[in-house]
Amino acid sequence: MDLLHKTLSLSDAALKFAASDSGRAEDAWTFSGFASKFNGIDSYGDTILPGAYSRALKAIRAGDAPMPKMFLNHRMWDLPLGKWLRLAESDEGLKVDGELTKGLPLAAEVRAAMQHETIDGLSVGIRLSQDDFEVIDKGDGTRPQRVIKSVSELVEVSVVTFPADRQARIDSTSIKSIISTFNSISDYEAYLRDVCGFSKSAATLFANGLRRQPSSTRSESGEEGKAKLPDNLVRLILENHSRAAALVPTRKD
Repeated sequence: MDLLHKTLSLSDAALKFAASDSGRAEDAWTFSGFASKFNGIDSYGDTILPGAYSRALKAIRAGDAPMPKMFLNHRMWDLPLGKWLRLAESDEGLKVDGELTKGLPLAAEVRAAMQHETIDGLSVGIRLSQDDFEVIDKGDGTRPQRVIKSVSELVEVSVVTFPADRQARIDSTSIKSIISTFNSISDYEAYLRDVCGFSKSAATLFANGLRRQPSSTRSESGEEGKAKLPDNLVRLILENHSRAAALVPTRKD
């Protein structure tokens, strides 16, 4: 099952910080908001129906699935920003309560950005099976509408800096914007493993193939450069990503 990202704008997410012990919201590290809204139609023609998250939430409450992680911009290979405390469906959508990690510099930066409203919202990372949705073709030449009735797995909920719907489905057509956030080939290896569902050995095998390319820059110590992937290496990843995506993701290690 592919991992889909559905982004909700800051205004729709209705982010709100709770008052801290000092009574001032700006000192707080806990917040609440909506990670997903029901009955809308996003730019990809998808609609999420009320109750769609009930199965995934039931599995989490029963201990059959883990609580989703909290990341910045779906960087699942990075240290989480904090933790989600509560998840619940309302008539409007999926309501979340979270807590940023005190003492984590990035969490402090994100908290400041959220309070200054320079963060654009929240985004869910979900997995769907074929039985979870229905495709409706109106027959009028417009884009078919996918109606999501159920969510098989709620993998993570990210705080995002991208506008709503700019970053929806992670696939070969939208991988370029994701690659732009990578600092090393190791980031791409982690993306294949943690986001695309590749086994550790398969992700390592594909990443090692890229490391052998002349465009893979390294420092004298042998470490991969941390500034930014070279443009020719980015092009190589884009050219070969469809081949990687065609592999059957299996986790046996």
